[in-house]
Amino acid sequence: MTTLIRLVIALCVLLSACALAHAQKTDKKAFDRVITELEAGRTEKAFAALDELIKQYPNNPDGYLLRGSLKMEADPAQALRDFDKVIELKPDSGPAYNQRAILRLVKNDVVGALKDLDAAIIHNFKDDSIYYLRGQLRRQMGELTAALSDFDEAIKLNPGNPRLYSGRSELLFALNEFDRGLADLNYLLSWYETDPSARPLSKPQAHSDSVPRNDSNTFMVAIAQRTTNEAPGSKEMGPVIANAYVNRGFYLSSRGNHVAALSDFDKAIHIDPTNVWAFYDRATEYEYKGDLPAALADITKAIQLDPKNGNLMVDHGVILLLMGKDKDAQAVFDVLLQSDRPLWQKRIDERIAAMRKILPVK
Repeated sequence: MTTLIRLVIALCVLLSACALAHAQKTDKKAFDRVITELEAGRTEKAFAALDELIKQYPNNPDGYLLRGSLKMEADPAQALRDFDKVIELKPDSGPAYNQRAILRLVKNDVVGALKDLDAAIIHNFKDDSIYYLRGQLRRQMGELTAALSDFDEAIKLNPGNPRLYSGRSELLFALNEFDRGLADLNYLLSWYETDPSARPLSKPQAHSDSVPRNDSNTFMVAIAQRTTNEAPGSKEMGPVIANAYVNRGFYLSSRGNHVAALSDFDKAIHIDPTNVWAFYDRATEYEYKGDLPAALADITKAIQLDPKNGNLMVDHGVILLLMGKDKDAQAVFDVLLQSDRPLWQKRIDERIAAMRKILPVK
């Protein structure tokens, strides 16, 4: 069964059960027929049955909610009309506001998405994924204190979702609440290291991760909407755990604990060898140690993973300078200076000045 179908069944059977309890018996039978076709993988028959259900019961919001959920990827315009209809018929439909928020976010309508998430919560559709998503959006808009409140509520609702601790730790560091942020990272990583697969899950989720990832806002939807809580050691959690190691390593490095920081960067790369910042931060640690060949290897790998990142190129050039390869370093800098000389000259000078305090530039 596809993720999308699991979403629809979970959404409309589990979350709309209260609405169905008041439906007529014939209405419920028609609805059940749609679900049966979906479970059997007969999508065309399911759509036909669903269209018939809506024709027979045009004032029942559940048919529109189900069709809108099915159409979110293939026909978002129709899905939006269906969610609008649900809200017209049932203004307190939290699930409809939530689904409409996702559609708005895919279209980069952050303000509209936030309004719908607010409405979903007001109408008692309270789920950790909704608070997490709203927290991410509030953070994006600079509302850090409000975002932290949402992360706290998400963890209160579902303490078994490891993604929540990772996200909250990043926000806490942004708020300079370093002790709390480090506590979240230590909790998450000790959870991973102690028992990566058998940690009990606190509750199932009724959302999907099937939304296309075509922009940063959509990505936030994807990471917030999950069908189940993953154990920290699961394959899907690899990038999250790796990023947690990177963040903890960066914090430890800033506090002068370079040995522990390097260990965390090693672990991050072992778990997720596509993590750009793990290679970047490890390269910086190697610079501090004076192991310039290792630093060069790591910064080269980081650039391979993210070739358009000018900041990585700045570090590449600085490492070459430290190694006495002035011509090679200047060649790297020239590429940047051709694109925006004032910006990149400033960053190059700042980076060289910072490294002179640690190692002599040859």
